[in-house]
Amino acid sequence: MMEKLHHSDHALKNRAFNCRMRNRYYEEVYYAFRTLVPSSDLTNETFRSQWIEVLDKNIHNYERLVTTCLEYAQASISNGKLEASTLYSKDKRWGVLQEEIFLVYFLQELLSTIRYVIARLETDNMLRKLSGSMQDKMTKPMGSGFVNNIQEKLNALNGATIEEFKDLTKHVMERFQIGNTLFGTIQELQNFY
Repeated sequence: MMEKLHHSDHALKNRAFNCRMRNRYYEEVYYAFRTLVPSSDLTNETFRSQWIEVLDKNIHNYERLVTTCLEYAQASISNGKLEASTLYSKDKRWGVLQEEIFLVYFLQELLSTIRYVIARLETDNMLRKLSGSMQDKMTKPMGSGFVNNIQEKLNALNGATIEEFKDLTKHVMERFQIGNTLFGTIQELQNFY
């Protein structure tokens, strides 16, 4: 015969499950991010193109990983209701660690950054297509100065995008240093019966 669980036992089991899943996905999010970081100098045109291609191909899967991790992180904190959470310092059994709350904010910021990168990649893909179209027009006999001017601006914009992505990657890596510290503390302090 199955023992009937008290409401608080269900909540504890749900919290434990959500925390375990959050922890699992956080590790996946971190290691997946590491695969998106350029492993070489981006001054090489071929490598830059390959890196953008890798980003473009993998960024939507990465967004799904971060979203899933965020959902579990929010659910592990009173089902996402931060204002209803009791802190661990006040309740050792049911309380939420401040680090868990900070981790939610970190994941929200990371998701926002990823969505920004996705939007930029989509725009840059459109601009690359336009750039290809401009190259075709430049090879035709009409040789318009207007087309050359647009092509120069598109090339400059592509270079600026690479620099911006490098800066964003560096920024996210620095944020992960903080996130990893939070995550380590959470894993150290959190235990469920």
